[in-house]
Amino acid sequence: MTTTVNDDIREEIRSLFIGDRTLGDSFAPPLLFVAVNAIWSVGPAAAIAIAAGVVVAAWRVRKGQQVVYAVAGIAAVAFAAWLAVRSGRAEDYFLPGIVSTFAWAAGTLLSILIKRPLSTWTSWAYRQWPLRWYWRDDVRPAYSFVSWFWFAYFLIRGVVSLWLYLVEQPEALAIWKTLTSWPTILPLLYYTYRVGVERRNQLGGPNVEEFEAGAEPPFVGGQRRF
Repeated sequence: MTTTVNDDIREEIRSLFIGDRTLGDSFAPPLLFVAVNAIWSVGPAAAIAIAAGVVVAAWRVRKGQQVVYAVAGIAAVAFAAWLAVRSGRAEDYFLPGIVSTFAWAAGTLLSILIKRPLSTWTSWAYRQWPLRWYWRDDVRPAYSFVSWFWFAYFLIRGVVSLWLYLVEQPEALAIWKTLTSWPTILPLLYYTYRVGVERRNQLGGPNVEEFEAGAEPPFVGGQRRF
């Protein structure tokens, strides 16, 4: 079982770097923005950040990835750069990211409270397992448990980012954004994946095949992946 879970986790982590949306795309524009702003000003920094976004988008398209993600990436970088140029404050470049992080935290908390945890939706979108299976009382609590970790991640990331924004520290914001991207997400993903699978197995619910077949307890369980 341990080998299987580790193989599944490696596949999940690989998908973060090879796919339609990768983690590596997120921190090149902000790091360039901060570096250029420190040397020149907000205007040139915004131009370089947008150019970096375009390069990333072109690379995505060349690799055969979906154009919608490329366009969304350019739009996000351009909007952030526009905010910074409009106000003349470099830290405003990070404002959309801060708002979205708090939105994710709030959404994750709400999803747990209404017993439709975020982790079930992300799993369902990727696995396409029956939604009704996720809502079972002997399955759902495992996904709620995991979602608490992601809520804490979003909340801590947002609170620290907001504080750095308020004290006008764009350089520290760029570093914090980078540190809380893949260096934090990868170990958190690994931990929550393992804990989630173990917690779900402890609940004694059916695996997807048993659920679809209408099996009665006691169940074999042992559903692979999370």
